[in-house]
Amino acid sequence: MRKASLTVLAALLAGAIAFAQSGGPPPPPPPGGPHGFHPDGPGGPFGFGIHLGKVVTGAPFSADATDQSTQTLADGNTIQHAITGHMARDSQGRTYIQHTINSGPLAQNGPVTIVFLSDPVAGYSYVLDPNTKTAMRRALKPPPEANAADAPPHPSSANRTESDLGTQNINGVTAQGKTITHTIPAGEMGNAKPIVSTSETWYSPDLQIPVMAKHSDPRSGSSVFTLTNIQRGAPPASLFQVPSDYTIQDAPAGRGPHHPPAQ
Repeated sequence: MRKASLTVLAALLAGAIAFAQSGGPPPPPPPGGPHGFHPDGPGGPFGFGIHLGKVVTGAPFSADATDQSTQTLADGNTIQHAITGHMARDSQGRTYIQHTINSGPLAQNGPVTIVFLSDPVAGYSYVLDPNTKTAMRRALKPPPEANAADAPPHPSSANRTESDLGTQNINGVTAQGKTITHTIPAGEMGNAKPIVSTSETWYSPDLQIPVMAKHSDPRSGSSVFTLTNIQRGAPPASLFQVPSDYTIQDAPAGRGPHHPPAQ
């Protein structure tokens, strides 16, 4: 049962590694889950969706992370979920992401903690289960070549507006803000009235990650992702290594996070 649980968590959380390196904000929430958001529309939960992106070197940091979502049902009932955790990256682009899932189906028997390591230098990523002291290993692969024919259509510019929010200090870090509003016109998907979703993202050019993001969609609710206690400088090297008392298992073949090969 624990192995099955780890496999599910690995599938759900694999993109957290890519998120920390890609510089793109987390994607938006499907209904009823503890999810983050992407400014342009549907995707997967915070850190759960795959983001193809470069390995960030020379910008080490560590920070605490929270991701909270609230969905309001038609009868006024609400569903709330929360993920707390810790993120770190060293100067060579290795990343550490620790998630504690505090609510929802995966935490029905209590909080669940899972740890992600990504080592682009060695060419592997790992999902660590502290309860069983096992590490699921997967080789990092180069991203597939982009094909314009395969690219998802961008929302119509007539239904999408973007505004620059300028620069602010967010939790001790200089960040550039923008807000995006996307409108689905009445009747486009059977909706009687227009559906309007909004996203606000504050991105740190120095760290090349979002430090705060908010998303609101009447179909799925609202989400808030925040990095706090942001520390610049090199985290302990041991943070990016699989502990010696863990058993390493190779992950089942299939799709996983992709990263460019280490330089």
